[in-house]
Amino acid sequence: MINPTSTQSLTQSLTQSLTPLTSLAFTLRLVAIFLTITVLLFVPVPGQIPATKADTKTGAESDAARDSRARLIEASQTYRQSLERLLVLQTQDAERAKAQVEKNKRLLEMGLIARRQLETSQQEMADVLARQGETARQIDTLDQLVAEVQSAEAAAMTTTTPPDLLASGSLVIRFAGSTRWSMNELTRIDAFFRLKFGRPLPVSAFGQSETHQRLGFDHREAVDVALHPDTPEGNELIAYLQSENISFIAIRGAIAGSATGAHIHIGPPSRRLVVTTR
Repeated sequence: MINPTSTQSLTQSLTQSLTPLTSLAFTLRLVAIFLTITVLLFVPVPGQIPATKADTKTGAESDAARDSRARLIEASQTYRQSLERLLVLQTQDAERAKAQVEKNKRLLEMGLIARRQLETSQQEMADVLARQGETARQIDTLDQLVAEVQSAEAAAMTTTTPPDLLASGSLVIRFAGSTRWSMNELTRIDAFFRLKFGRPLPVSAFGQSETHQRLGFDHREAVDVALHPDTPEGNELIAYLQSENISFIAIRGAIAGSATGAHIHIGPPSRRLVVTTR
């Protein structure tokens, strides 16, 4: 149907195109114009299905979901900026701690300090590096979260993936497996990966992380693996999950051409946490 809001502009353009007429002729012509517009507004175009209440409700829910994802991305960007500033400070602390350890080593060799003082500075350096690593991991988790939100946006524009069917796009590979997922399944997935590659599965988020909780994202029944889907390890993991009928979402990145946020999400898609009030 034609948008009713366009009625005024259409009327104005038609009116301006008229040559000066008598008052009666002008009134009759104007009435004819409005009758034509009314027919266009309320008579369905062939092949067009009138909107139903269900369509309106679905549209409202889609708008709400889109707004929710937009707010989540905005909050993620703000949180990421604060983490980046913290990481800069922690990097400076780490450099100072390393310099202090090297200085204490020289002083110990000269016999000017006790070994205990060197060990204390080494422990302080280890603590600083641990905090720095944790902040870096939170940034990685945040990037993965944003990538999942972006993939949810893309999925909302497509049809639902049927069970046991692999759907592949430019950024997302989605597989809806028929196996009932449990977090205990990670044990055998890790065993497969260790046997195949000789190292543990690089899990970046097991269940609900601090970052997911802070941003109100439900990740309690899912696992994120820090592997790019297009690497040999990523390909092998994807093939194994598909062979075991385990649902997953493999994300190449939040932005086309960038690997930021690339990971493999195992389990059901994450949703916004529902806050109940009493």
